[in-house]
Amino acid sequence: MLTVLLVNNALSAEMRLNSIIRRIGGQLVDQAGTLAAMTPLLKLQPLTLVLIDLPSQEETALPILLKQAADYPDTFFLFWTASEKQRKTEWKNVLLCERPVRLDPLLNQIADQAPALLQRSPALKRLAAQSRQIRQAKQVLMETGMSEDEAHHALEKMAMNLRISRGEAARKVLSENKQK
Repeated sequence: MLTVLLVNNALSAEMRLNSIIRRIGGQLVDQAGTLAAMTPLLKLQPLTLVLIDLPSQEETALPILLKQAADYPDTFFLFWTASEKQRKTEWKNVLLCERPVRLDPLLNQIADQAPALLQRSPALKRLAAQSRQIRQAKQVLMETGMSEDEAHHALEKMAMNLRISRGEAARKVLSENKQK
């Protein structure tokens, strides 16, 4: 199970981040309201993941926070930022994600940039595989002439009509495509 520290400066993101923590099979072990309150909590117990909602007025602290993340190589740090800055860092345990916080793009980014994190959580690994299947199913639908939005809506409509998950609908599209 992923042990998670949530550092959120914006209450508007708190519910969304807590939802993501539950979906990825994490356990919220503590929460800090400010960046300054995060440092002592990092030292208290080993953590798998630190989710940091970094408002634009505090993005100047990012270089300092990145250096601090380097002191904890076994902990992954996910920063949500508002700006369009570079999304890759030199540290393998840091991901810079863009707002708004959405699960599918986050899973894709984790799979691409931090595959070691997937190995720590079966739930996260399962969600990433499901997200990959959904992307592949959309691609199959787009090859028939649909736009990406139309493919997305077609998958959602299929899932609703058949009362199955989007992941199951994606698997159905992929298996039907293999049979052709």
